[in-house]
Amino acid sequence: MKALVLDGDFDPRPDYPVSEIEKKTHIARRGSNVWRHTCLEVRNVPDPEVGSEDVLIQIHACGVCGSDLHLAEMDEDGYQIYPSWTRRPVIIGHEFSGKVAAIGSQVTDFKVGDLVTAEQLHWCGKCAICRKGLYNHCHNMGRLGFVTNGAFAEFVAVKERYVWKINQFKDVLGSEDAAYEAAAVIEPTGIAYNGMFSRAGGFMPGATVVVYGAGPIGLACIALARLAGASQVVAFEISPSRQALARDLGADVVYSPEELVKRGSSPHQVVMDLTEGYGADMHVECTGLPKIILPEIEQSLAVNSKVVNLGRRAGTTPSTLSIYQDTGSQSFGSLGHTGYGTFGNIIKLMASGRLDMRKMITARYSLERAAEAITSLTNRAGGKVMVKM
Repeated sequence: MKALVLDGDFDPRPDYPVSEIEKKTHIARRGSNVWRHTCLEVRNVPDPEVGSEDVLIQIHACGVCGSDLHLAEMDEDGYQIYPSWTRRPVIIGHEFSGKVAAIGSQVTDFKVGDLVTAEQLHWCGKCAICRKGLYNHCHNMGRLGFVTNGAFAEFVAVKERYVWKINQFKDVLGSEDAAYEAAAVIEPTGIAYNGMFSRAGGFMPGATVVVYGAGPIGLACIALARLAGASQVVAFEISPSRQALARDLGADVVYSPEELVKRGSSPHQVVMDLTEGYGADMHVECTGLPKIILPEIEQSLAVNSKVVNLGRRAGTTPSTLSIYQDTGSQSFGSLGHTGYGTFGNIIKLMASGRLDMRKMITARYSLERAAEAITSLTNRAGGKVMVKM
């Protein structure tokens, strides 16, 4: 089969204490300290093997994530930008949907021909963390598209427990193609859902919600905030094209932080003005620039406000803890999209017609052009880029 393969050199930084397991498996815990001179190439590779618990999925759509770009991007020393677990070589891609092509002997809930999507984080279900129900933090986590082969390919094999049916999408949306595109954005929508509702506990209807950054995760936050009953959804985004998408997906007002600075204002001043000095009830950080954004958030916290941290960035960010004490506010770390029925809830919302995240798809590429699709994100403009098979 054809697949987009990420490769590179196993060349740990001189000051990185590479472990014997990393040397043996070539699975790096801190990929930005190990993988150098990365490259992307569409290759012919063997078809996946189908185990007894596996569902073989013929891929029809796979979204490009910012993490895919970070896997391919390199710093000034030639090391990948993405900081976490990675292996080489590996087929990347983890936001996908398709049709069941084959099933293993122990699979009971799926049949050939079912339309499906699947989770990217493969929890073990056995470790102490999984037994607490915290699947996104599994100690034995499998990471499809990072450590195990992913979905920028013609086929992928996934264990039954991570797969979800989306057969109803075909009737609701009018075609299989529309169903595949809708299902391929469930994973990034799940990241927003997990952060805002499963981790932070949501907000009361009538609340003011502020979203910083209108990339795909931020756009999902905007749509979910509107759907959940926010009275005001405020977005901050630099890109004009993403500003337009934010409005289309439910933002009441959208501001460019750069333009605000030119006018002698700032995001926190806008939020305080819009809330008559009260502050926002929920702030969602989706930019990955917390050193810039967190000081703005901390100057516009309502009493009992919630800060949801979804953007990913290595390093330390200073915080003024007394502000959280004075306002009784809380900051929530969030990772992943699995558990709590998240995929199932999003599927039901999409099937009801109340949530259509296809609006954020702004470009489509063939598998042969998948590497180009990933590098197209370099300018951080536009919405979700989709690779179609």
